[in-house]
Amino acid sequence: SFDNVFGITPPTGTIARPAINGTRPTLQNTVTMGASSQVKGLNISSGSNTGITASGQTGLVTGEVSVATTTGTAANFSNSGGTLSFTSISANGAANGIVLNTTTGSFTVTGTGTTTGTGGTIQNTSNRGASFISANNITLKNMNFTNAGTADLDADNSGLSTGDNLATNAAIHLQNVTTVTLDNLAISGGAEQGINGNTVSNFTLSNSSIVNAGNEPDEDSIHFFNMSGTSAITNTTMNCTVPTPNTTGGDDHLNLQMQSGTLNLTISGGSATNANKGSGYLFGIRGNSNATITFDNSANSSNNFSGGIVADAFDTSTMRLTVANSTSSSNNDQLSVSAGDNSHVFLYAHDNTLSSPNPADFVVVNLVGSALDNGFTFDATVSNNTMTVGNDLTTDGIVVFNAGGGAMNVKINNNTLNYRGTQRAILLQSGQDGAGAINATITGNDIDVQLDGTSNAVNGILAQAAITSPTGDGASVCADIGGAGAFSNTFTHSLGGTLAGGDIRVRQRNNGTMRLPGYGGSATDTAAVASYLDGRNTEVSPSTASVQSTGFAGGGACTQPALP
Repeated sequence: SFDNVFGITPPTGTIARPAINGTRPTLQNTVTMGASSQVKGLNISSGSNTGITASGQTGLVTGEVSVATTTGTAANFSNSGGTLSFTSISANGAANGIVLNTTTGSFTVTGTGTTTGTGGTIQNTSNRGASFISANNITLKNMNFTNAGTADLDADNSGLSTGDNLATNAAIHLQNVTTVTLDNLAISGGAEQGINGNTVSNFTLSNSSIVNAGNEPDEDSIHFFNMSGTSAITNTTMNCTVPTPNTTGGDDHLNLQMQSGTLNLTISGGSATNANKGSGYLFGIRGNSNATITFDNSANSSNNFSGGIVADAFDTSTMRLTVANSTSSSNNDQLSVSAGDNSHVFLYAHDNTLSSPNPADFVVVNLVGSALDNGFTFDATVSNNTMTVGNDLTTDGIVVFNAGGGAMNVKINNNTLNYRGTQRAILLQSGQDGAGAINATITGNDIDVQLDGTSNAVNGILAQAAITSPTGDGASVCADIGGAGAFSNTFTHSLGGTLAGGDIRVRQRNNGTMRLPGYGGSATDTAAVASYLDGRNTEVSPSTASVQSTGFAGGGACTQPALP
């Protein structure tokens, strides 16, 4: 009652006080706001007309307002500003559900508590479910976006790497926006993007789901160009229920491309699964951009048509990638990272479960220095992971391939590899289209090479320099494999059998340089090289070595990678 709310006890005979907690009034047509106007405590139900609107007005205030339309835009604000708060916003069949263009202040849809759908449902919009252009401080909570963006505006969505995603439809479109909070959203369907962003800073998505966004290549669950600031995707699931592969269904789940700016993005919990044509998480870091990307807390990428996590750096960019405590399985590559041009990549992959169990799967961890590029630096540490390669797969477990002329500094330590494929558990190679260098430290790994008698592995570890000539002449590999005590790599063959090529094989090819720290024998004495490796590792099949020209050198430790 009025008396209880205000804590009063009026004397007998006092006039009646106003009733409270009554039913909100409902307005049946458009509410047009003027300068410094306030709209509070009511519902708007305007059918085919716009629900609430303002143009060229400031000082606006709304609160405890719910808006519902059929084919009318529910909320439309342009060149205006204020504190705009709504309990719920719904539209069904409109061209656009929510439109903000050049606004200041804040825009919030709260819903009730953490109850899904209480913030409203925007569905069957032909263009965008919600469009925010040159707007700040956007918060959407507890909302549903169902088949929002049914029209295919952009027949070719392939221009994301250059920022050409402004003409696309999406359930939520963000363009030149600062500070976005999306919480407990359910996004499903739509002809193009789930969430489309261009030049967005401080983006947060949490406790949400995106299902079946897009139906063509380059149409993604989350499709972003130049995300910046401190951003996070937390406990959010992205999935495609269309069978893979299929002519329908979207491409990647998260596709993030950068040309400039600084980003610190954390992805924790949640999943990216069953991407129909692409990857779970795809990053292209270009220009002079600087991106720090962290996966943690059981982020799961599995059953995607292409990679689980794919991250590529180009130009003069810097990418710092940490993948920790996460799962990637049944993708082509579980984790694929590359450095090209004059970029600098830092990778720390630790305490993950990574597996390639299916015939269509490829490499578990694929680290590549791009062919024909000479200026990149790639620092990678792969530590304390559990990795599995399934029976008869024609693939390697961990690949470190410097195909160009830059430098790769790699540490692979304390991993458990269960390898049943037909190639190698770990492959190091340099010198395809450039005289690049690999500095690799491989210690403390437990490697089970499972030989079942048919289509068996070639080696446990293979390291080779200058795989082609003349384009790879001058390439080098420093391979510090094993060591005393805990540094020794331990090989087992749980199904029995031996490897003719050895658990470890090193090859100095063409005019490449091969260095083994601590080796003191003759450069061309392959028996001495094999004995050196045998003494530093616990093997079932003894090591082998081959020399083509300059042979093997010793020397000090390989250059160690820097952490992100």
